[in-house]
Amino acid sequence: MKFFDKNICESCGASILKLADFGTNEDGTVNTEFCHDCYQKGKFIDHGITLEQKIE
Repeated sequence: MKFFDKNICESCGASILKLADFGTNEDGTVNTEFCHDCYQKGKFIDHGITLEQKIE
């Protein structure tokens, strides 16, 4: 699927290679801007983390 080859998380920069890698909106729909490690159910899940900590 070429669509997934070019998707990168806007928050952490991770490659989004399959549908399950995408984050989710509050209503459960796919969010194409962020990965599931950063964004779930319409919210960022890394509250309070600094950019340096995220990079590590």
